[in-house]
Amino acid sequence: MKRNDGLFRLIKSLSKSEKRFFKIYSSRHVIGDQNKYIQLFNAIDKQKSYNEEGIIKKFAREKFVKRLSVAKAYLYELILRSMNVYHAQQTVEAQLRELIGNIQFLQGKRINDQALRLVSKAKKLAIEHEKLSFLPELMRLQKHILENQFYAGYKERVLWNLHQEEQELLVQLQNINDYWLLHGRLYYQQTHSGVTGQAKDLEQFADIAKHELLQDEQKALSFSARLLLYKTYSTYYFVTRNFAKCYHYSNELIHLLESRPEVLQQDSLLYVSSVNNLLNMTGMLQKTTERTYYLDKLHQMMQERKYKKNRQLQLKLFQAYYYHQMIHHIGQHRYQDALPLMDELTQSLEEYADLLDVMGEVMLCFYSFHICFCTRQFEAAYQWLCRILAHDAAAIRQDISRYAHILQLLAVYELKQPELLRATIRSTYRFLSQLSNLSPFEQLVVKLLRQLPQLENEQAFIDLLTELRQALLHLYAEAGGAQAQRYFDFLSWVHSKVVKKPFIRVMTEGDIVPTTPNNH
Repeated sequence: MKRNDGLFRLIKSLSKSEKRFFKIYSSRHVIGDQNKYIQLFNAIDKQKSYNEEGIIKKFAREKFVKRLSVAKAYLYELILRSMNVYHAQQTVEAQLRELIGNIQFLQGKRINDQALRLVSKAKKLAIEHEKLSFLPELMRLQKHILENQFYAGYKERVLWNLHQEEQELLVQLQNINDYWLLHGRLYYQQTHSGVTGQAKDLEQFADIAKHELLQDEQKALSFSARLLLYKTYSTYYFVTRNFAKCYHYSNELIHLLESRPEVLQQDSLLYVSSVNNLLNMTGMLQKTTERTYYLDKLHQMMQERKYKKNRQLQLKLFQAYYYHQMIHHIGQHRYQDALPLMDELTQSLEEYADLLDVMGEVMLCFYSFHICFCTRQFEAAYQWLCRILAHDAAAIRQDISRYAHILQLLAVYELKQPELLRATIRSTYRFLSQLSNLSPFEQLVVKLLRQLPQLENEQAFIDLLTELRQALLHLYAEAGGAQAQRYFDFLSWVHSKVVKKPFIRVMTEGDIVPTTPNNH
C-alpha cells in the first residue's frame, strides 16, 4: 500500500456496526457538508486497495476534491471522534478517561466532595482491571482537590497514606517497566535473528535471561509484571528450543489470564495469542488432547457473537486457527486433507488484507507453500513464496526470509522452467552471498549454486545432488546441524531426485520448527 493510505486503512478496520454509527454520528455533528464526507467515506470503503486517482475522478465536480488532503484529514479526525464516542463505555480505559474528565470538570467547579467520590471510584476500577498507568493522574487530581480544600477536615495520616500509596505505585510501575524492557529486548532479538541456533545469537538471549528479575518469580510485583515475566520465560525457552519449559510457562500465562476474568474480558487478544503459543508446544510435545481442546476453543470463539464485533480479535483468531490447522495436517502428512484450507485461507487473506500484520501473513504463506509443494501444486507453492519475498526483508524474520529464498529454488526446479530457474539461481546466490553470518547449511547451498552453472548435463546435476546428500547427512549428524531440516525436509527432497522417485516428506509434527508470528 501507499504511504498516504492511512484513511483507507482506518475505514477498512471498522466493523459494520462501527461504520453504521459513524454515518449516524456524522449526520448529527457535521453541519452542511455531512453528506459529502459520508460519500467520500463510502467511496473509499468500496475500494479493494487505495486509489486516490479514482477518488479524484469520482468527485471531479465537487469543490472539496481541489483540497482533497484537507477533506481526508477532516474525515480521518471525524471517524476517530465518532469511534471515541462509540467505544466510550466498551473499554475500561475509555471509562477511566471519562471519569478523569468528569473529575476535572467537578474540580473546576469546586464541587470537591463529588470529585473525590469519583476519584475513589476511578482508582478502584483501575486497580481491579490492572490499569495502573491511570493511577498517577488520579492521585495527582486527588492531591489537587485536597489542596483546594486547604486540607480542612482531614487528619495528617491521610497525607501520609496518599504519599505511601503513590510510593508503592511508583515501585510497581518501575517494576513493570523493567520487565517490559527485558521482554522487549528478548522479542526484538528473536524478530531480528529468528531461530538460528548460532552461538552468538544464543549468547545474546542468555545474557538477557540472566537478569536478576528473571531469577525469582516473586520479584514480579503485580499481575502485569507477572504476565511479562511468563511471556519472557516462554519466549526465551522457545528460542533456545527447550519446549518442555516453554510449554510450562505458556500454560502458566494462560492460567494467570483465566484467574482474572475481568482482565481477560478486556484483553481477549492477549489470551488468543497466548493460546496460540501454547498450541505450538502441544504440537511439539505431542499433547494431542490438549491441542484439540484449545483448537476447539479458538473455533468456538470465532463463532461467538460477542467476539464477532471485534474485527482485530477475529483476525487473530483466524491467524491462530488456520496456522495450527495447517501445522497439524503437515505433521500428520495429510496434505490432501489440508487443501480445502487453502481456498478458505486465500479468501480470508483477502478479507483481512488491510489488517493483517506482515509476519502473520508470512507464516500463513510459509506453511501454505508446504501443503501445495507436497501435493505437487508447484505453481501455487511458488506463488506463496513470492508473496513472502514481496515484503521488505527487514519487516520479516531473518530465518524465514532466508529459507523462502532457498525453497524458491526447489519450487522453480519442479516447475520445469529453465529460464526462470536460471534467474532464480542468480538472485538466490546474490542474496545469500551478501549475508555475513551464513549457517553451515546455507554455506552448502552457496557452494551448490556456484557449481550449478558449470554443469553440462542432467547426470552431472544428479552427481552434484548425490554429493549434497552426503554433505547433508554429515551436517545433520552434528550437534545442532539439523536445524534447516525443521524448516523443510531437504534431505528427503534431495534423495528423491537422486533415486528419481516422487518426493515424500517424512517429517512429523514434532519435527516442525514452530515459527508462529508476533506472539512470543
